[in-house]
Amino acid sequence: IHAEDMGFSVKALAAMPKHTIIGEYLGEVVTAEQSSQSNSDSLMVLLDTGDPETSLIIDPTRVGNIARFLSGINNRSLMSKRKANVRTRRFFMNGRIHVCLFTARRVDAGEILTYDYNAGNEGKDVSQWARSGFYDTSNFF
Repeated sequence: IHAEDMGFSVKALAAMPKHTIIGEYLGEVVTAEQSSQSNSDSLMVLLDTGDPETSLIIDPTRVGNIARFLSGINNRSLMSKRKANVRTRRFFMNGRIHVCLFTARRVDAGEILTYDYNAGNEGKDVSQWARSGFYDTSNFF
């Protein structure tokens, strides 16, 4: 759906139980340095090395799918965080990293799908992320 004040968003057509897979976040993998030339507002950090020449970003501008239209929430607001109904997880399959979006709770028909662009990033250092193995990658650039 499209609203003048919010842009594009995705609305559930039917109720979905918790952990329903919505899809894979798709896009072209570029360096953070290269992503500075993109006009997309949906750039997802895939790998943050601290160096823009080696950090990797998923840019859905040319090869993305509906996942790029899911709405973000204000992650500085506790009330907004409670509204997030979608989470992302990173999986390693067939030599590639895949970012999967799934429902974090039951989603009712008509609800707009939203998630926290920076979930899982707060208060963790690189070693904590590496140890967990199955971690949230909702962080956007």
